[in-house]
Parts: sequence; C-alpha cells; structure tokens
Amino acid sequence: MKKLVVLLLIITFLVSMLAGCGPKASDAMNEPSQPIEQKVIYALSGEPETLDPTLNIYSRSSKVLQNLFRGLYKLDQNGNTVPAIAEGYEIDATNTIYTFKIRENAKWSDGKPVTAQDFEYAWKRVLDPKTASGASFYLYYIKNGKAYNEEKANPEDVGIKVIDDRTLEVTLENPTPYFLDLLCVTAYFPVRKDIVEGNEFWTKSASTYVCNGPFMLAEIKEKEKYILKKNPYYVDADEVKLETLELLFLESSESELAAYVNDEIHISDNLSPEAEAQFRSSPELFLEPTIGMLYFDINCVKKPFDDIRVRKALSLSINREQIVKNIIQSVDVPAFGFVPFGIPHGVQTDKEYRDVVGNIFTENIDEAKKLLADAGYPDGKGMPKIMITVRTSQETKDIAQALQGMWKQNLGIDSEIQTFESKVYWTELSNGNFDVAYDGWTGDYPDPMTNLDIFETVFNEETNRWSNSEYERLLQENRETADQAKRMENFAKAERILADEMPIIPLYYFNDTYLCKPNVKGVIKNYIGHIILEYAYVE
Repeated sequence: MKKLVVLLLIITFLVSMLAGCGPKASDAMNEPSQPIEQKVIYALSGEPETLDPTLNIYSRSSKVLQNLFRGLYKLDQNGNTVPAIAEGYEIDATNTIYTFKIRENAKWSDGKPVTAQDFEYAWKRVLDPKTASGASFYLYYIKNGKAYNEEKANPEDVGIKVIDDRTLEVTLENPTPYFLDLLCVTAYFPVRKDIVEGNEFWTKSASTYVCNGPFMLAEIKEKEKYILKKNPYYVDADEVKLETLELLFLESSESELAAYVNDEIHISDNLSPEAEAQFRSSPELFLEPTIGMLYFDINCVKKPFDDIRVRKALSLSINREQIVKNIIQSVDVPAFGFVPFGIPHGVQTDKEYRDVVGNIFTENIDEAKKLLADAGYPDGKGMPKIMITVRTSQETKDIAQALQGMWKQNLGIDSEIQTFESKVYWTELSNGNFDVAYDGWTGDYPDPMTNLDIFETVFNEETNRWSNSEYERLLQENRETADQAKRMENFAKAERILADEMPIIPLYYFNDTYLCKPNVKGVIKNYIGHIILEYAYVE
C-alpha cells in the first residue's frame, strides 16, 4: 500500500513538471497574433491604355487612375461629390466663377506640394490642340476652352487663373450645375509640368511616375500586373488602410473566374455569365447600377451604312431581351434609348430621366425589312457582307454571333466576325477599319449630358463618324441654360434624333456586378463603374 502511494506521488510530480515545461493556456491566449497583410489583388481585363490622365477617355484606364490621382473633388463612399485636393469653393453671383482653395497638406507622391499652377498646367494641356487629347471636350465648360482647343483663342484666354499657389479661379462659359461632379473626372486631375515635360516616357516606369492619389505606382510588369503602394503623402493618407494594391491583368473572364475561385485574386469585376450564375446566391456577388450602356458603333461614312435606312434596319431587327437573358445571361437591362437608368430627371427630381421619358424606339422586324428593301436590299439581296468587329473576350464574341444570327434570320444579311486584342482594337476603330463594332460608355456625372455629348462630332469623329447639326445645337443650348424643363425637353429631342438616324445600335444598360472576398471590406464601385480602393481593408 505504501509503495502504491509513493508511486502515485511520483507520477503526480512528473505530470506537474511536464505541464510546467509548456506554455500555460492563458499565456498562449495572450501571445500577439500575426498582423493581417493589408494587400488586395484586383483583376483588370487588360493593361490600361494610358496612365496619363490628361489623355484618358478609357474605362479601364480610369479604374487605375481613380486610385492613383485625385482632383479638386472626389466621389466618397456613398457616391457623393466631396472635396479632395480642394478645401472647398466659393462661387460668384453669376454662378460662373469658382474660386477653389487647395489644402495645405496636398502633396505629390514625391513629397512636393500640389499647387494651383499644377491644375492650370494640366487643364490647359488637355485643351492644347497640340496634345490632341480625346478628353478635351470635358473641359469645354471652361470659358474659351473649346475656342482654344479649336485654335480660335490663346491659352491665356482660357478661364483658368492662378491667384496664388493655393488659390485657383475658374470661369465657366455658362452656369453648370454639375461642374463639381465633372471635377471628379480624370481629365480634371492635375499633372506636374516638370514631370510630364521632363520625360516623354514618364508613364512607362514607376521610377518616373508621380501622382497625388491614395496609391502610387511601385512596379510595372508589362502585360502582367502593376503593383501600387500606399501614398504616404496623400491628403487623406491616415484613412487609407491598404498598404499594397496589385492590379493583375487577365483578359479572359474565364481566367478571371478561375483566379477568383482559386483565391489568386480578391476582387473580380469582369464577370462571365458562368461567374454570375455560380455566385448568384452568394454574399460575395455585388450588384451596382451604373450610368452606362453597351452599344455597337456603325461606320456612318462607309457604304451602305451611310444610309439611315440600313442603320435603322440593323437596330430594329435584333432581340435585345434574348441577348441579355439567354446569350450573356446578365442582369443588365435592354436599351431602347440612349440615356441609361440611374440619372435623375431635372424637373421630376424624385424620378429617373429614363422612367419619365420612356423608350425612344421599339424593335420591329417588319419595319426593319421594309427599311432595308427601301434602301435597295430586299431580303438582304445585294447587301455587302457585314464585318462585325469585337474584342477577344468570350462575351463580346457571343454577342457578335447573336447579331450575326439575327441579321441572317430576320433580314437575310450575311456577316463575319473579326476580333482584336484591346490595344489593337481601339486603333482599328480610330482608323475606321470596321463596319459595325462593339463599344460602350459609362457616364461621369449624374446628368443626361454625360451620355449624349459622346455622340457629338468632336467625340465620335474616330468612332461612328456621325454628325448632326440640330443634335449639337440642342446640346449646346443645354450647356447655356439652367432651365431644367427646357434641358429635359432638349435631351428628349436629341434622343429622338439618335433614334431616327441610329448611328449606333444600343443593346443594354449596364448593371455592374463584381465579386469580392468576404474578408475584404470597404470596396466601392460607384455609379461611374470604377472600383475605388481608398476605403478598402483586409479583415
């Protein structure tokens, strides 16, 4: 019995000694946890067309530039227009002269101060006819901006005046209720003269690239990815939680879906129908309405597309509902007008413009056949084969095949499809090497003008090449008046002109979807369609 007691004592002692060698439960719980890496990988459908905001008119480039730069104002988490580089503004009694004060802590990514001179230089660079920027029309609201761009005025005549390093005075041609919204567009971002003129290839290397937004360029791996780092000199740097933003280029939506499923990326917004179907009931799928539209340009100066009847026949003979629901299996909305949903009506401000104005045209195969016959091509006889030009993504090819089938079945027209990678694609369009070509546009501010001025000659001379003097008169009148009743009436008239002459084929209004991993919070996709990572963080 004594031996047993002694043995138990020895065992108890040994167990207590062994327990003492390891960490106590309370000690283990108190050990510091590893910090979460504040890094997000976001997929883009390809490399940006440009990293120079003064030259940018591209959606993909905008998604990058909106994270690298800030203008005087920006869109916040709720889509509201709020001060960014500016402290605020004052406006005179005529509602045409704005005076902006630049924040004292506004700096470039190399630590040098952002000045009023930087904005003056950048904006006049956009308007300079020698720059030949496609974004120049954005600044026509500024007094003599258009005249300078058309070489009818001197740069000193433009309504941009530096009062001192931190004070910028801007004079507009006419009162513009949405001018502050315009300031969020990339064309109004500042660039620095010594950077731009010091090296013509300043956008090609992270070592020469200087910006003023929440992130700065750290590394360029051509055709593969860009690596961005938090900009310590950003005016609101204290609010930026991400340390690294990696932009990975995946042109195929199929590749992007695979990368997302395999946890190789955190955010995907180039979604295929398969991706939307796979994640339809998942909290990782987000739906955001945007003020944009998918359409096909028609080369209006090329026979037989210079004939209005041919263009209208092509548009009226397709089934948009079938394309949206069955071909791309999307949540987008078939388009029967040229201004998308999401833009308020100027008079009935509690309603959307599209709901008030309604549809501008309807599909009608019988009318399309008659129009084509009247143009000299009954049942498609004698009609030249149409070349449908699209980008290489599967979705655009699927849409092209749908149009090809509908035009053959409904009108007897033969067509073939050609594809180009993104950078080559836009060059082909600019050179006029197309009959009918995939295109689209997302507006930049909540007014119908943002979706209608893109069909003015100054913008579309390198796309559909259509022009109409009455259309341009109506839009110019709307720039010169603050009478919203008159403006809405004119916008509706302008839409009817587009429907009567059909320089483009509207297909559907955008409802943007994107995927985001559950541990990534604060991601914003605004009504312009840009993913903003300024407020994002990893949980």
